[in-house]
Amino acid sequence: MIKSNNIEVQFGDCRELIKKIPSESVDLVVTSPPYNIGKKYGQYTDKVTLEDWETLINDITKEIHRILKPNGSFFLNLSPIPYGNYKEILPLPFLGYNIMKKNHFYIRNIITWTFNNMQNCTNRLSGRYENIIWGVKDLKNYKFNLDDIRIPYITKNDKRLTGSGRNPTDVWYFDRVNNMVKKKNNLSHPTIYPIDMIERIIKMSSNEGDTIFDPFLGSGTSVIAAAKLKRKGIGFELDDKYEQEIQSRIKNEVKNYEQIKMEL
Repeated sequence: MIKSNNIEVQFGDCRELIKKIPSESVDLVVTSPPYNIGKKYGQYTDKVTLEDWETLINDITKEIHRILKPNGSFFLNLSPIPYGNYKEILPLPFLGYNIMKKNHFYIRNIITWTFNNMQNCTNRLSGRYENIIWGVKDLKNYKFNLDDIRIPYITKNDKRLTGSGRNPTDVWYFDRVNNMVKKKNNLSHPTIYPIDMIERIIKMSSNEGDTIFDPFLGSGTSVIAAAKLKRKGIGFELDDKYEQEIQSRIKNEVKNYEQIKMEL
């Protein structure tokens, strides 16, 4: 376990660990589960039957609905994947949408996250996007801090433009964390969130002092972003081989780290 005054990371099966989280105690959940494409995550086998994968996502989504506060939000990041012997594209975001609806979430946006740095295909168009499904428990009562995530206007010096910037829309561009960046920062996890993107989600759908939760934590991006933005970050990760990596990232990336006392 990694524990500080604003970060808590536990290692084990998120389906069991989440049962210990009190109901309606979390403000925001943001996560990206395994995509079932054979990535080397360590203890987890990222190539199970589609039925088993859907059961995993359904089980954790059901618990997420329980632990979220009435005005809480759930952001689920999924990608279309090549599936089967002939690598037909399987739209995991559609399956995620159905699972979220089955577990009583209302969908506010399906965000398209676009990027450039990825493998090029030779027998179909190269994939350059993933989806982030934003669900809420109550359509009339949820946090949306638009002013905290506004981006610069495209048009300059237009007197009709007011305020501090424009709505970022539901199409976001953030570069993926590539192998060169991982090597530079001594990171080994195969899939790492761009932290700027997670910070946008946290600013948009939570306030300072809120609790942010990620059941598939990986290298720790979600809890690090939460701590940097003065929130409490809670994360679960199946494979404890990433413990040192998460500790290192906390030390290097969270401001005022010297004020955080680690209990290992």
